[in-house]
Amino acid sequence: MHEPADSLLILFCVIVAVPFIAKWIKLPIIVIEIIIGIILGYLGWIKPHPTLDFFASFGLTYLLFLAGLEVDFRFIRKHLKRTVGIAIASISMPFLAGFLVGKWLGIQPVLFGTIFCTTSLGVVLPMTKEFKEREQFVQILLGSVILVDILSMFLLAFSLSLEDGNLSATFIYSIFAVLTLFLIPWIINLNKVHEWVEKILSNKIYFEREVRFSFALIFILSAITESFGFHSIIGAFIAGLIIYEITPQASRVDEKLKGFGYGFFIPLFFILVGTRVDLIAVFQNADHIFSLVVVIAAAVVSKWISVCIVSKIEGLCLGESLAMGAMHTARLSLIIAAAEIARKIGIIDGNIFSTLVLLAVITSTLAPTISRWILHHTSSK
Repeated sequence: MHEPADSLLILFCVIVAVPFIAKWIKLPIIVIEIIIGIILGYLGWIKPHPTLDFFASFGLTYLLFLAGLEVDFRFIRKHLKRTVGIAIASISMPFLAGFLVGKWLGIQPVLFGTIFCTTSLGVVLPMTKEFKEREQFVQILLGSVILVDILSMFLLAFSLSLEDGNLSATFIYSIFAVLTLFLIPWIINLNKVHEWVEKILSNKIYFEREVRFSFALIFILSAITESFGFHSIIGAFIAGLIIYEITPQASRVDEKLKGFGYGFFIPLFFILVGTRVDLIAVFQNADHIFSLVVVIAAAVVSKWISVCIVSKIEGLCLGESLAMGAMHTARLSLIIAAAEIARKIGIIDGNIFSTLVLLAVITSTLAPTISRWILHHTSSK
């Protein structure tokens, strides 16, 4: 087997160049990483290797850890009724649409419904900084997206277990065990454990105790959730929730953990995902093109309309309701994670995998643009 040095050299050059390209053409960095990965895969410049597979796998795990690190339950508590209603709308109709599309494509319907449910907190969060004057809109948006992320994670675990045939009394016990893990961040916050942990970890900063503790927690909780029959990303997500509670927001350790992830493992993951996309196979067949159009249309329309209607019922103005629906259509991190896991265990083939990656690229590019335009051309209520 060839050495991965040449592939790594190309990948690192891309990682360095992508932020400059993103600033120039004004697209999300992750979208550019996937597009460049697609090009590199087409050219055959990145060769398969176990080392690259490890980087991609850990990048996926670390990605969900950082997703947990972004979750702030205060956003949910401030507007609980509106947040829950919009989150349910963002999951129910898309799940039904995905379920039906999955049956039509001959793919596990529950998994496909779960994929349609996802919304990307990573795409939504940076956009909220542009709408500071709409504080209520931003809080409801973030709270609902956080809830959708968490519920989608459980749906993903359920659908994968359903595919493996693990649904039994043991699976029910495992659900309760994992739910218990989700209580740890709340207990930490309630009992102010974070003050005690922070004091211990920050005594000698040159030993990087906080970073070591964070990585240990990722691996420990990933191993625990895998022992319950769930994917390791669930444990990584919970680890992120815990670290968020025991470290101050925008702290030194918070910045280090995010910088390490977004500067190394996560770009590698998205680029390598892009290399596995076969655009020629998707576009050379009329049936595949039709499937792509159906998947994108069903995924976008089902979520946009359902979220928009419920947002209007909950008292948002028409412009904010339309923008709320558009932002919820943005899918990136979790849909890529779900597609990658499904591809690895053989639930979906290369064409469907490529279709889902294209869905992520298109929605994460268009959703912020459309939402920005709507909010800039409408007045708040």
